[in-house]
Amino acid sequence: MDRIKLILVGDESVGKTSIITQFSEHQFTNEYIPTIGSDKIIKEIEIKGEKLKVEIWDTVGHEQYRTVNKIFIKNAQIALIVYDITNKDSFNNLNFWLQEINNNNSKKVICCVLSNKTDLYENQVVESEEGKNFAAEKKMKFFETSAKDYESIENVFFEICEDYLVQKKREEKHKENIKKKKEDEKEGNDVNIPDRGDESTSCKIF
Repeated sequence: MDRIKLILVGDESVGKTSIITQFSEHQFTNEYIPTIGSDKIIKEIEIKGEKLKVEIWDTVGHEQYRTVNKIFIKNAQIALIVYDITNKDSFNNLNFWLQEINNNNSKKVICCVLSNKTDLYENQVVESEEGKNFAAEKKMKFFETSAKDYESIENVFFEICEDYLVQKKREEKHKENIKKKKEDEKEGNDVNIPDRGDESTSCKIF
């Protein structure tokens, strides 16, 4: 069974913990309890007959404690970058969180943007198009979510984990092609290696 490390990053109080709790336990509370350090849950899911064990890490949003996030970002394979539609600063800080991922993880991470708290549309200050445009510019997927109403929560986790599996299989195929080319070169054959075709949801900057 494949094991995936998935992290949620974003400013304080954007709803990271609530998203995780809804996905893992189908529960929601309006009480705000800040995350200090990190929390982790493990959930087994199945995608197209393939079973996965997903480690879901809840990271710190408060500026005072953000330095500890470096430890938990390291070796993550998937990152959900969350902002609150009622908090413009949380949207403006998306680039900061992208940079945190790039600075603290040497891998090519599958990323997506979550526009959270859609149930509070009456207080919305970040329009949907702003989030969509940001994600499109960075070549990431975009989801509108509500941890309270369970809107798109399950879909986010299943879709982004499926993207990871697709990319993993492409990379494995690419490695096979490289190995085959080396073997063919020893025999004097000339073989072209097709591009591995990385998913557009990758946020790693090289």
